[in-house]
Amino acid sequence: MNIVKRALAITAIVLTSFTASASLINIAGVEWDPSDPDDLRGGSAIIYQQLNLITGELSGYGRITSLNGYEDICPGCELSYQFGGYFVSADAADPNDTNFNGGWMKFWVDTTPDILTVTDQNDLTLENTGGLDGDGANVLWLDLVGRIFSGTETTFVGSVDPDLGDVLDGKGALDVVGGAAMNNFDTTMWPIGNDLTDIVFGGDFDKWTTGAFDVTTEHPIWYSTGSADFHGNSIPEPGTLGIFALGLIALAIGVRNKKA
Repeated sequence: MNIVKRALAITAIVLTSFTASASLINIAGVEWDPSDPDDLRGGSAIIYQQLNLITGELSGYGRITSLNGYEDICPGCELSYQFGGYFVSADAADPNDTNFNGGWMKFWVDTTPDILTVTDQNDLTLENTGGLDGDGANVLWLDLVGRIFSGTETTFVGSVDPDLGDVLDGKGALDVVGGAAMNNFDTTMWPIGNDLTDIVFGGDFDKWTTGAFDVTTEHPIWYSTGSADFHGNSIPEPGTLGIFALGLIALAIGVRNKKA
């Protein structure tokens, strides 16, 4: 019994010291500090979004430019994302104040990054922000689906900011369902109304511009650009710590049984 107690004590000390000294986590090349007071806060300096006037689908893409205020988040790689499957649940004749349902978002790590000017959405494309780069080096970092706001059928809300005139506000909620970093973000800890979710996001966008066409369907679209923040909670490698702790306890029990 003394051996088991001693193993438990050692495990507690090791886990405590690990937590105290934990710094950056690296998942598929993306680094962030889970002990940061703002954990997790992701910044996206530029987003392109479009609303298909025929199908009513909102989609787009962007790039993550900081995590917890740290800009060098992916040495030798890029973290970008794409989203789609958000469909208008109100009158599509005026997207300036519209609710959407459904939706998905995928974050990708590109280990052969393009040299892009992230302040210009014209440098971002479907190919260089997702899994279609053609070199097979991209990794699905997070796979998320829209989370319904409690008591509604809405997963994303877009509206005109009453204080800023032509600037649009957007906000939504997301649940993690897959990806290399899933175990670090599948926490269901961030409040959204009377409920909890994994990640929430909000952004400011220019007013919609009309007269463009979807390059894949040639349907008329509204398009807009802007920036966004993502908020959630991340946890440091829970599986690794748990396995280490169980290993110490099992070793102690084995030694005790052998002595008996």
